[in-house]
Amino acid sequence: MSIDPDVQIAAERFGLDPVLVQAVVRAEGDIVKAVQCSIPSVQTRDKALDVLCRSCVHALRDFVQSRGEQSAFIQFWGARWAPVGATNDPQALNANWVHNVSQLSGARTDV
Repeated sequence: MSIDPDVQIAAERFGLDPVLVQAVVRAEGDIVKAVQCSIPSVQTRDKALDVLCRSCVHALRDFVQSRGEQSAFIQFWGARWAPVGATNDPQALNANWVHNVSQLSGARTDV
């Protein structure tokens, strides 16, 4: 599937997979009209893509919370955000990151 340049930019801005965003845009046909069903003030494709991407980010967050997969997400994010053995972590504190964030967020650690 080819990715429209504006879709690529919008997806990257929100850290989303451009293929997913492009698929939604194609499925909707006219993304501006689709977004206007909920937010009539949206008049441009750029604004519609922004709404689409924000909606996707919120849906992903809600999905993780509703499925009880917050712990799995914290582990995934910790590997990116605070990788064990990183050169900028001379005290090796990153080894505690996943545990600490899980405890502070109330995520289940037995999953």
